[in-house]
This record gives sequence, C-alpha cells and structure tokens, in this order.
Amino acid sequence: MNSKVQDLKAFLGQTGRVALVEVAATKGSTPREAGAFMLVSTSAIFGTIGGGQLEYMAIDKARQILRSSPSPRGGGSDDEV
Repeated sequence: MNSKVQDLKAFLGQTGRVALVEVAATKGSTPREAGAFMLVSTSAIFGTIGGGQLEYMAIDKARQILRSSPSPRGGGSDDEV
C-alpha cells in the first residue's frame, strides 16, 4: 500500500471529524495548483494548499466550522475564505 494512503488512514483514524480544504481554481502565480487539498481537524493538519497567509486563514475557517457544526456536513458548502 502507498505510504501516503497509510498516512491518510492513520490521520483519519486519530482525528475524528475533518474538514476538506481544496484549491478550487487559481489565477496568476500560486504555490499550488487547482485540486491541491488538505484535511483539517481541530488539532491536526494533513497536507497543504501552499502555506502562507491563505493557508493559515483556511485552517482557521475550517476549525471554526468544525467547532460550530453539530454534525458532519456532506457534499460541499458555500463557506469560502
């Protein structure tokens, strides 16, 4: 099995609920391409969308949603950073 898949399984097994943060589109010079993603829990992160201020804001927003949402959301949402 791929080590990334093993790492992902271990992360999900340890963290419980997570939020998916994905780069939907890019314009100009960006650190990551569309489709780059990370998973955010209240205490850990798996992956990166490129670092910097945008990633920090995305992590903060994802954790706000996780703390305020009483149950997991399915599908997408209109929440954007």
